[in-house]
Amino acid sequence: MPVRILVLTAALPFPPVWGAAIRNYQFLRHLASRHRVWLLTYVRPGDAAGIAGLEAAGVTVRAVADPGTGKRMAQLRSLFSTRSYLGGWLHHAAMQHEIDRLLAEEDIDVVLVEGSHLARFRFGGRIPVVLDEHNVEYEVLERTFRSERSPLRRGFAWLEYVKFRREERAAWRAASWIVVTSERERDLIRRAGCVTPSTSVPNGVDLEYLAPCPGSEPDRLLFTGRISYRPNTDAVLHFVRRVLPLIRRRRPEASLTVVGAGAPVEVRRLAGPRVELTGAVADVRPYWRRSAVVVAPIRFGGGTRLKIVEAMAMGRPVVSTSLGCEGLEVTPGEHLLVADSPPDFADAVVRLLEDAELREELGRRGRQLVEARYDWRRLSAGLERVIVRAALGRPATGERSTADPRVGRSGP
Repeated sequence: MPVRILVLTAALPFPPVWGAAIRNYQFLRHLASRHRVWLLTYVRPGDAAGIAGLEAAGVTVRAVADPGTGKRMAQLRSLFSTRSYLGGWLHHAAMQHEIDRLLAEEDIDVVLVEGSHLARFRFGGRIPVVLDEHNVEYEVLERTFRSERSPLRRGFAWLEYVKFRREERAAWRAASWIVVTSERERDLIRRAGCVTPSTSVPNGVDLEYLAPCPGSEPDRLLFTGRISYRPNTDAVLHFVRRVLPLIRRRRPEASLTVVGAGAPVEVRRLAGPRVELTGAVADVRPYWRRSAVVVAPIRFGGGTRLKIVEAMAMGRPVVSTSLGCEGLEVTPGEHLLVADSPPDFADAVVRLLEDAELREELGRRGRQLVEARYDWRRLSAGLERVIVRAALGRPATGERSTADPRVGRSGP
């Protein structure tokens, strides 16, 4: 039964070249192929082509100009408020006005909110709201506090953690349904005392677009992601400063390619003969093909990392921290190598660089896992099932993860 869905995102998810945009786009195009979908989002100058790309996929886009308010001033003002910066930086009257107007004009059955940082907006109280949590944001803030060295960043992260934990839990209670990226996060929500029904819909890949390919360049390492995102910034700095020198003692020709937009000054300063920064690229696949090993030295953050699932889809061996691959149904030593300290991480990378057979075996098993568990078609159908059930007001019946093939079907 087709339903009428309003989707709210923080930014235009097209082109889908970074984590949240990829997840949002895959959900939008699947839902729009079977239902009537409106996307309400902030846009910036130059987004016209992105709007056209989404409308070509059947999505009706309603745009609000990004006000571009100063981040630092907004953070400073939040210090004197009982409310968090994260919960308010996207809350603008123009967006609320557009929400009210769309709900008055269209007979919307259900609202899909992409992230708890958008949860302050009002949707009238009568329409069911499905909250898709890409991360448990207060968990990310707590980990940021524990990992950052800067006293200012640590202090701000702690204040944000205290305030946003209260706000995020309130958003969970107010929602009709919660979607998360892993069973680990479902357990976290339940331990917080929230009884709102929840479902795990992991991050996935387009198996046709990301296909294994033979060959690689010796000693070529790869990191991908939006580098402006603080956990990725930290991962690159940590790897280049503390891990890469250990690797190069044993593999002097080893080099790192960093693919992703928004590298801050401290990362750009790392560029040199053995560290290549590409910035944003239209297609990451050529870089995966060149890489001998993909690294994910993530030390804080949340959700599940698309960079790992995508690398495995391409048949590339991965070395990750324990936190980097949390929430994924991976077995260390079978699908990837896991190491946390700089010496152990360097040892794992060198081991792969020196063992072509192991690289091939991990790549093969990683691809098999992705085919079985992380196909966007199956995962999007799992979200659709939640959307339809919420729209029809059907009660929860012990939802399982949609990574389970037995429940990866569409319909209520």
